[in-house]
Amino acid sequence: MSVSLFVQSLADFGPDRAGDLDARIRAAGHGGIDAVYVLAWPDYDPATAQHLAPQDNRDRWDDWGSRSGLPLWAWIVCSPDQDADATAIRALDIQLRPAGWKLNIETPLQNVPLTILIEAAVATDLPVSASLAGFSASGVWYDYRGLDNADVEVDWQAYFDSGEGPNPATAVSELYAPSFVIAGWQYRHRLGKVYGWGRVNRVESRLVARYDSFKRPGEIDGSFAVSEREWGWNVVSRTLRRDGKDVGMLMGRARYNRIRVTLDVTRTAAARLPDEWIPIAASSRIRGSAKRPVAVYLAETTSDDVIAAIAEGASA
Repeated sequence: MSVSLFVQSLADFGPDRAGDLDARIRAAGHGGIDAVYVLAWPDYDPATAQHLAPQDNRDRWDDWGSRSGLPLWAWIVCSPDQDADATAIRALDIQLRPAGWKLNIETPLQNVPLTILIEAAVATDLPVSASLAGFSASGVWYDYRGLDNADVEVDWQAYFDSGEGPNPATAVSELYAPSFVIAGWQYRHRLGKVYGWGRVNRVESRLVARYDSFKRPGEIDGSFAVSEREWGWNVVSRTLRRDGKDVGMLMGRARYNRIRVTLDVTRTAAARLPDEWIPIAASSRIRGSAKRPVAVYLAETTSDDVIAAIAEGASA
């Protein structure tokens, strides 16, 4: 199983170090570094009034990539101005010829369709992955359906030690099998052998939530059991039932084979020993299911021993 690296500044993470680290991980039989996500846009962060490193990263791009031998993805911190970001993607695609696109989608893009942004990235015919953030995939609304329909991988930021996000196992589980739902929100489903999208509608007095598939407009496709919670409804059973029969399953917001996890190693997590990271990386999947690819944020502030330990855990 592979590991990916987020790099804010190529000047602080040398290509020789990266290449040697990749060789070390491969020699240990733990996969390798499959992607380096390099901050490529924007050059200025209006939220912090700070100038960022993308221009310097772009200047170093070709030389760093050839010396390291690793594929460089363009990491875009997306803004509410999707038109501006789409224009940047088209320009950077010509300038950098990246191996793929990492769309960092956070609070400013909650509750809005991501059509313009997704179309611009997908139009490059390169792999696209979305890095999402929040305390829970079940409690934050992004345009999951748009990402899923465009075959975009969903990478959840498991910033568990900083209090900004869930632990890795919970991050994967909530994307695939939500522990709670919000009435009116969209979720994936399986009806028979068919997968698709639908909406959780009203919850009836006997604590049964009604689910409508977009594949069958106007029809009640099933109900599932819930219980009360402070916000939304706890999922008691994901089994969809209709007319007294089991007809399918309530799913989450992402296909399991398109879920990835990012481990934050820059805050209180930085105090952990390398051996502590092996079980953390190994936990980034639903128990009994396939391994998950794992990303490390940020590579330049992380020791090689920690990155190697995460790669080992991801391949466990």
